[in-house]
Parts: sequence; structure tokens; C-alpha cells
Amino acid sequence: MLSSSSTRQSASSFWRDNRVALLMGALAVALAAMVRFVIPYEREITSAWMLLAKLTPQIAACFAVAWLDVAWARRLRLHLVALPAIFLAFLLYFVPKTFMTALDMVDKSAAFEDLYLHVVVFVPFLIVALALSYRLGGGSREGVLRIGAAMTILQMSGLEDLVAVLMNRRLDGVPEVWDWAHHMTVRLGHVATRNEAYAFIAVHVVLAVLALALPRRLFTALGRRLRPGRARSEG
Repeated sequence: MLSSSSTRQSASSFWRDNRVALLMGALAVALAAMVRFVIPYEREITSAWMLLAKLTPQIAACFAVAWLDVAWARRLRLHLVALPAIFLAFLLYFVPKTFMTALDMVDKSAAFEDLYLHVVVFVPFLIVALALSYRLGGGSREGVLRIGAAMTILQMSGLEDLVAVLMNRRLDGVPEVWDWAHHMTVRLGHVATRNEAYAFIAVHVVLAVLALALPRRLFTALGRRLRPGRARSEG
């Protein structure tokens, strides 16, 4: 059996090695509560700041995952707990909630916005779940940040909007004006036209690819250039 001194040292080591992950995890929960219960919980996004606020919980969660100490995760066999828990959350909440919301829409007791807001919650959950699975499997911190950034960029790219209109049999082709794509409107400063939406999507896809594919040395070099005092020390 471990002595009380060894237990205290072990606990201290756990908190020290995971302090960033725990702090960012707590921040992610607090930000998620703010998004859900404090700021307007609605489909429309009225400003770029509102858009950023709604993204902060998943960004903080990705940082928490990136700084999770893999050695401690393996020691605690976290993969045997976290991954089944993620699956159960999907199976026991997101799946039946989707069915029930769709059924309520048929009965006219729910609007499309209810389904939209439900899916908006599921997408960040999926991003963080995939990042966590990668990290628990031994993935690097850099890798978590890369895939988290790439998936978030793709989430905001408008690709889903494009595929949705292509699948919508009620529409005769892609609309000329994308007045429903609020995440585009608040960043462009006006409602996107079809060609502007195509360009918007293309730029985001390129950025996502760069986040995944650019060599580490380029990020390292950029970080060195941005360090305060570097220019003075080299002068």
C-alpha cells in the first residue's frame, strides 16, 4: 500500500502535471454555461463578438485536451472511462433529442430553430470528442491544436451551408443571396452573395489545410519573430 506521504506526492504531481488542462476545462464549462444561459441563445448571430463568444467554450476545451498529461491519462485508464462516456452522451442525448425535436416539428410544437440549436451544440461536442480521442491515444499536443483549429475553421467555413442548399430539393439551385448564413454576414459586414460565399468557403478550406499541413518549423520561426525584445536583442 502507498503511504500517506506517497499519496500526497502523487496527488500533488497530478495537479501539477494537469494544471493547465484542469484550468482550461473549468473555463470551458463556465464559458459553455455563459453561452447557454447568459447571452441570447438563438440562431441569429448579431455581431462578430457574439460569434467569437459562442466559439470560446470549444476553443478552451481543445486547449484543455491538448495540455492533458498523457502519462496520467494512461495511469488512470482514462480512455476506458472517457470514450464510453462520450459515446453514451451521443447515444442517450443527441440521438433521441434529434428524433424528438424532429417529431415536435412535425406536430408544429417546435420550430426549425430548435433543431438548429440542438445541432449547434452537437458539433463542438464532436470536435472536442475527436480531439480527446486522439490525445488519449497518444497524440501530440501540437496535433490536438492542429486538428482542433482545422475542424473549427471548417465548422465556420460555410461548407455545411453549401451542402445543405445542394441537398434541399425545395430550392432551384444555389441561392444568389445567403441571408441565413449569419456567421458569414457578421464577418463580411454584409449579406454574402453566392460568389462571395464560394470565396469565403474556399479561403476557410485553405486555412484548414494549412493548419494541418504547415511544417512545425514555420510556426516556431513565427513565434520567435513575435517574441518581445527579439528585435532589440538582435540590433
